[in-house]
Amino acid sequence: MGSKQPKHKGRGGKKAGWRALYRDNENKQRSKSFDRKADAQRFLATVEADQLRGTYVDPRAGRITLSEYAETFMAAQVWREGTRATAQSHVDNHIGPALGSRQLATITRTDVQAFVSELSAKGLAPTTVHGIHVRLVSFFEAAVHDGKIVRSPAIKIQLPKTIKTAASQVVALDLDYVRRIADAAPPHLTAFVWLIATAGLRPGEAARLTVERVNFLKKTIDVDRQMLTPPKGSPHLAPTKTSASVRTVPINNSLVAELNRHMQDHPPVEIEPGATLIFTNSDGRPLRRNTIGASWDTMRHALDLPAEARGWHSLRHTHASALIHAGLSVKTVQARLGHASATETLEVYSHLWPDSEDDTRAAIDSWLAAPSAASKHGS
Repeated sequence: MGSKQPKHKGRGGKKAGWRALYRDNENKQRSKSFDRKADAQRFLATVEADQLRGTYVDPRAGRITLSEYAETFMAAQVWREGTRATAQSHVDNHIGPALGSRQLATITRTDVQAFVSELSAKGLAPTTVHGIHVRLVSFFEAAVHDGKIVRSPAIKIQLPKTIKTAASQVVALDLDYVRRIADAAPPHLTAFVWLIATAGLRPGEAARLTVERVNFLKKTIDVDRQMLTPPKGSPHLAPTKTSASVRTVPINNSLVAELNRHMQDHPPVEIEPGATLIFTNSDGRPLRRNTIGASWDTMRHALDLPAEARGWHSLRHTHASALIHAGLSVKTVQARLGHASATETLEVYSHLWPDSEDDTRAAIDSWLAAPSAASKHGS
């Protein structure tokens, strides 16, 4: 139980107020001053109730700044290099400058809403704003669980709406474009183009492809690793981003021949025991995201590709489109692409599936053209 007692007397013998005495969760003596006895009593009752419920938070715990807490939080996470780099970018470029110097306990929901609105006002894309907000939410939720603050101020925040337009949908390239891209690609990336376009691998999965993961006899590729190229440090193989990405992909004869041709012209390079990379740069080193990205930009401008063909993923979308137009089911396309769920596949590619309007018209026309039961019996 806490206690209350008068504070020392001020000038003229007048009481300066009341001090509420209590012990925190670590059994340390704490105190807080109030002008009125009733306020001190109310505070003590609240503290005792929170301690009984297990929701008591030491007011001093929230004095840590958001930036200080974010750095501590991120350092403790078991993240992939790419995830860590993205999180650090969110803090350095957006969260830190706007809210980083503020103490956790002083940040309100209004502050967070103003921050999100300011991001939109700067012209950031809705998806980017959503990503930064999710990062901020993770900091505050962790702070709640760590006993730094009572509740998260990043709740019920109005975010910019992502408006889907025809231009924002993924666009599949036709076969002629794929051929032109393969012809324009640097020699060490020609087979890389065909690998993504005909097997549907992600660029990171294609970059990590090793001889040991290709079964040339069965014509399959085992996807269970990808190449990570951190800003600092050497590229290295790592598990796929999600367990759903682990899969066996069937490949056709032409890709088998193309991979064999590539390996004859560009001998694979062993980067670690049991890992012989098929694709490397012109110096025989693992492919990095920025270098293959630069190659794509060069080809895109030279070939005047559609504006929507922003990167190597366009070839993966082309592969998905070929499967869809061949009549493969959603579940099959999901498995080939390594999506976590059929919902994810539909969210990305639903517009590529042929709609049922023509089937509906044909069904009605067939129904109307069929002879009626009465005419069949001559009545």
